[in-house]
Amino acid sequence: MNTAGTCSQPSPISGLGLFATHPFAAGERIAAYSGPLTDVPPTTRDGSTPVYALEVSPGLWLDGSPADNPARHANHSCQPNAELIWHGPTEGAWLTASHPIAKGMEITFDYGFSLAESLFQPCRCGSPECAGRIIAAPLRPALRRHLRFSRPRD
Repeated sequence: MNTAGTCSQPSPISGLGLFATHPFAAGERIAAYSGPLTDVPPTTRDGSTPVYALEVSPGLWLDGSPADNPARHANHSCQPNAELIWHGPTEGAWLTASHPIAKGMEITFDYGFSLAESLFQPCRCGSPECAGRIIAAPLRPALRRHLRFSRPRD
């Protein structure tokens, strides 16, 4: 697994983040997102442990919770510098730089949450483009319209 160019450390976005220990060029693979494949969405019993689940195809989940998966610490951003790409069961999922990433930068990607998922997931990415909720980029305009029209009026 290629993780030599990353480290996990406290993030201003949330908890631990994934940071570049050397520069990455656009299109370069950063780290594998690894874990067992399952046909049941990974959950926690007590709700206190984070869930690092990735739905790679309908009904097929990648459970990224194992400690040997440092890519699980990559946070969401509304202006991400990486994307998580599923290459199939043999190659797995990889965080790949979508823009050049300088040494020391936090590595982020769009979690791609649906509108329903976003309602319970506030976003703290700090981007000027932040929608205030963790939601897939194509859905952000609809969320902004919804929030604009659902505000109390004078």
